[in-house]
Amino acid sequence: MDGNLWDLAVETYNHVVTAELRINELVQERLSLGDPLWRFLSVYMEPGLLFNLVIPLCGIYSQALLTRLLFAVGLASTLNSFAKWILPEQRPLWLLREIYASNVRSPSPGVALESHPLSCETTAGMPCAHSMSFTVFTLTIWMFLYAHSRQRWLAGTVVHGLIFSMWLSRLYLATEFLHQCVLGTFIGIQAMDALDQKNDYLWSRRRRWAVTGVFLLGGLAAAVYFVKLSLEIDPHWSVREAFKWCPDPSYMRHEASPIFFLVRDLGILMGIALASPLSNLDTKNASLWRRCIVLAILELFNFGMRWATPKQNGRFAFLAYELFRNAVHSLLLLKNLPRLR
Repeated sequence: MDGNLWDLAVETYNHVVTAELRINELVQERLSLGDPLWRFLSVYMEPGLLFNLVIPLCGIYSQALLTRLLFAVGLASTLNSFAKWILPEQRPLWLLREIYASNVRSPSPGVALESHPLSCETTAGMPCAHSMSFTVFTLTIWMFLYAHSRQRWLAGTVVHGLIFSMWLSRLYLATEFLHQCVLGTFIGIQAMDALDQKNDYLWSRRRRWAVTGVFLLGGLAAAVYFVKLSLEIDPHWSVREAFKWCPDPSYMRHEASPIFFLVRDLGILMGIALASPLSNLDTKNASLWRRCIVLAILELFNFGMRWATPKQNGRFAFLAYELFRNAVHSLLLLKNLPRLR
């Protein structure tokens, strides 16, 4: 009986993702005129660039907004990275090429998807990191700026349109299935609701408790790695799938692997933890020009650190450096930036 239920679940899942491949194909065929917009959203609104450029730019408007964004998007991105690390799922192009390369599944779905350099992601597909982080990012700005405004409904409509556009971007580039985009947004909204309910508690945590929490998360990531090895499950399955099905391996980047994303997010959380308690942070704004100058200097420093990343010195050195860089960057944004006014 259990075997029959499992076979039914697998068959149902295969039917669903095959139908969703046609949605990807339809978006590519009908919405090709929006190609510049879809590429812009996937390139410039991806989580890494949110942390390294977009969120710091928001600090020009308000230090309080920067703090809220870094905290909310940092936690959401960490949750996303752990979900992909623990339970990875196929991406559309991987699945489609696997179907055509295998004689096991029949009939073939009769779908043709165009691949792009941006399609060669090396992390798993679910939940969509772009949708999840962008949802938290846009909703945090909306709640900060329009929580008590008469134009709340209009701004909310714009926000939902932007989130839907991000879904279309990921579908157009064939990097995610529709259910992965929807689930990413759903989890992001639920995470924001949970953070809002526990906001006072989380923001009042002392530094030692916050740092301890980050170390525990790092231990959890390592534990998942060794448990997978003991169960003979490949922890780097998504990377191998990307190498197997990407048309040009040169499209893939070191900073797009699941381990890198975990280290990046834990580094950001470590910076937030070192700046704790967040409720005691100075969020008063200096003059506009002073904020622009200080943020420009800080981001140029961060850009230099990114450019100097030791990619040729082995995986451990690379990951340790990125952990340190992200921790320093988020710490400077939260605690040291207001002191430089």
